[in-house]
Amino acid sequence: MILFALIAAVAMEPAIQTTGLLDATPETYQAPVVRPFEPPSDFGREEAQGDAATDRHRRPLTAPVEVNAYVGDYEVSPTDAEIAYDQGVAQAQIDADARSGPLDGRWRVTSSDGKPLLSLALTDLGGGRMIEGAWRRLDLPAGTDQGGAAGPVFRAGDIAVIPLSGGELHLRPAARGWTGELIQNGRARPVTVSRAG
Repeated sequence: MILFALIAAVAMEPAIQTTGLLDATPETYQAPVVRPFEPPSDFGREEAQGDAATDRHRRPLTAPVEVNAYVGDYEVSPTDAEIAYDQGVAQAQIDADARSGPLDGRWRVTSSDGKPLLSLALTDLGGGRMIEGAWRRLDLPAGTDQGGAAGPVFRAGDIAVIPLSGGELHLRPAARGWTGELIQNGRARPVTVSRAG
């Protein structure tokens, strides 16, 4: 009886208001094209040749040790499985970067005289998927912070148009990064966009 009363009360609640939120369309998870590194079934149990005789644990220190005492042997050498794991992680990062679109990453927007204007972070998964991110102003006095959502990006020919709250960024590919105009309050000023260091 109480259960029916609770269900009725919940059904009468007004729907949650979502006004003011971004019109983003989050993508449903899909398995990656290249699978991440998966260790073999005997991972960690099989000793590589020559590893069985090494001292895998350091003896307790009973006196100060000088750097010269190590003679270049600071740690136990990694096993084949550890090397394979590190290579798998590095290759997965390289593959993810190769699949990303040209706008993916962190960017710094500067004026024609080199003054920093904006910090921009975009997610470009490539393949014609939605590009969006966030921005923050860099030309304000200390203690003042202004930023917001960037995107979704759309293309007009070879120009990428990035909507910002209160303006737009129009970019064209350049030798190192992008060039274009920052349009705010109906005024356009030339900018250069380069990777954030």
